[in-house]
Amino acid sequence: MACVMTDSLQKAVDDYFGVLTKFLSVCPDDLWAATVGNWPIWQYFWHVLWINDRFLPGPPMVSPAGATDELAVFKVKGDKPVSKDAVTKLWAEQKPKTEAFVKSLTDQNLLNRNDCVHNVLGIEWSNVFSVMKLHSHAFYHLGTFDAALRDKGLPGIY
Repeated sequence: MACVMTDSLQKAVDDYFGVLTKFLSVCPDDLWAATVGNWPIWQYFWHVLWINDRFLPGPPMVSPAGATDELAVFKVKGDKPVSKDAVTKLWAEQKPKTEAFVKSLTDQNLLNRNDCVHNVLGIEWSNVFSVMKLHSHAFYHLGTFDAALRDKGLPGIY
């Protein structure tokens, strides 16, 4: 059973990494720095990246210059964009970390509490649910990214 589940979870990981990587590759610099709603695009992406990192076991990534935890959780509004190149590099490094987590799931630990999520948010999510939430969270913010591209007259991601 875990094989079927982890195969499905891996497809979800491939899915959200694929579309967000595509966004990074097509997002022009002026849009990266633009504010959509109340927050800059780059800050939304930093938030998605930071959450992905903190919900998975292993040492936390080294944040690029100007990227803070406070920015990631929207406690403050960023006034200077974090380098898109640095974020793109870190995003690429997240996929192997995410894949390793998915591959570590078995029948015995699939429904166990994800201690990383518990430590960050103080809530009880299973390992499998946390991967599902990373997927849905990425797509939630992808809607903002897609709309911003279209508002600029560029093709969307979908």
